[in-house]
Amino acid sequence: MKKLVFKGLLVLWFGTGSISAQRYLNLSVDNDLFFGRDRYYSSGIFVNAGKLNENSDMSIKYVHWTLGHEIYTPSLRYTKEVEYYDYPYGGWLFFQRAEERQLNSNNAWLWAIKVGMTGKASLASFIQNLYHDKILGLPNMAWEKPVPQRFHVNLNGLYKKRINLFPKGAILTDFFGNLGTQRTAIGTNIGLLLGSSKVISFIHNPLEMQEVGFGIYIGSRLEYRFHDFMISGSLFDDNAPFTLESIPYKHNALVGLAIYGEQLQLQILWNRISNDNTAQKTKAHYYLNISLSRFF
Repeated sequence: MKKLVFKGLLVLWFGTGSISAQRYLNLSVDNDLFFGRDRYYSSGIFVNAGKLNENSDMSIKYVHWTLGHEIYTPSLRYTKEVEYYDYPYGGWLFFQRAEERQLNSNNAWLWAIKVGMTGKASLASFIQNLYHDKILGLPNMAWEKPVPQRFHVNLNGLYKKRINLFPKGAILTDFFGNLGTQRTAIGTNIGLLLGSSKVISFIHNPLEMQEVGFGIYIGSRLEYRFHDFMISGSLFDDNAPFTLESIPYKHNALVGLAIYGEQLQLQILWNRISNDNTAQKTKAHYYLNISLSRFF
């Protein structure tokens, strides 16, 4: 009975039938304030748009655009004593264009170019202090010796694969690499998806799911960062006013819920990430991602 009630509510909210959408608009928000924290990777806001660009017997091609903004802060947010900082202040404002080719229902690859600015031009200190002042009623954060202003170019690649286990269960995997002045890394995501969702990957492309459904995801992200500008500054100079010793190996535990409808798609993803540098005082950091997509 409870299962029938849940399905009925799902139908009323999202609609029924298959989806024939060819475009989407997405708003995705990362924030640790959901857990009463405001430190390290403090927040991320991403506005995404994409479309089905080609559909042939050989493959399906998508194009995605992203305008993104990330903010990084130490745990002692108000002190000007930099020697006590366990994370550099930093902002990263970028634009990304990505092309994805879905080879079949279980395999796809993607490449992207990402360009943007760190430092004052990222507007991170202005946006964060404006939000703290006008919305939270908190004093301005110190923003002492933030990462320097630089223009960055990153090239990203991704291959993803779905391994079907049974009708409503699959293993989702992807392998990715980043090469650029802001970050250079390689890594993989692997997780178990349970439910009626048929997407290849849990968080990459809203248009992959073309049916009403829902899914629960439990996974892990493993990453090795050869260089992270937000921690250790540039590879080409020593002009960063404050840097820390980076921890190259990263681990992220993920638990998520997705609900898909004819016009809307909602995803909630809990993240537990390991430390980025040796000065961090906690064993792990938690944040929540909430992502809402609208199909057209």
